[in-house]
Amino acid sequence: MRCSACHSRFSAAWAQPSPGGSSAPGVLLVGALAFGGIAAVSFLFNVAYISWFCLACALVVAIRVPIAWSDCRSRSGLSSHGGETCPNCGSDNTVRLWSL
Repeated sequence: MRCSACHSRFSAAWAQPSPGGSSAPGVLLVGALAFGGIAAVSFLFNVAYISWFCLACALVVAIRVPIAWSDCRSRSGLSSHGGETCPNCGSDNTVRLWSL
């Protein structure tokens, strides 16, 4: 994530309730888009089995994106305001879907 106040970078995974965080929603979103892109290209070139495997991986990872986003934004997470506090300046930041 990038702090809206001081513009320093820190991980959005800190806002998740599991110890150490699992994955930030943006990491999973990029992964789902990457698997989807590989699946689309392999369907175009008619590559056997890789296209279906990558499509299945893209769907599994895409299902995890809203779960990670709700973990970061919920009040049950480590923060009380539904976001993350910047470790540099202490400002409150909302975790967005593309937050890395």
